Amino acid sequence: MLNKATLIGAVVRRSFGSSPIMRQTIKNHEPNNLERRMLVWTGKYKSQGEVPNFVSQDEMERCRNKMRIRLANIMIALTAVGCAIMVYSGKQAAKRGESVSQMNLEWHKQFKEPQAGDKAAPAAK
Repeated sequence: MLNKATLIGAVVRRSFGSSPIMRQTIKNHEPNNLERRMLVWTGKYKSQGEVPNFVSQDEMERCRNKMRIRLANIMIALTAVGCAIMVYSGKQAAKRGESVSQMNLEWHKQFKEPQAGDKAAPAAK
């Protein structure tokens, strides 16, 4: 059935994969330049020169998650600033008397004038 080598291999594989200390010691991911910068930006290392050639998958995943959260927060802030700018711009336009319906009527007027001129020109010939 099970020989001694198979049993020992199963025990070693099970303990190796489940131990958090052993998983942290596995450094099998080679970070590229962007990932090196991300490791520095998240505060894991002080400079790109200090980043080792190989880091663990868990460390890289935590770094990516922190960067995702930071990017999402930046996008939220930029969206809020953009909304505030648009509200201010709309209020200024309202003070000047501009409105969307007025702009629409002017556009239709400009659109219809050249067509009316084109129809009248062939009739005059």
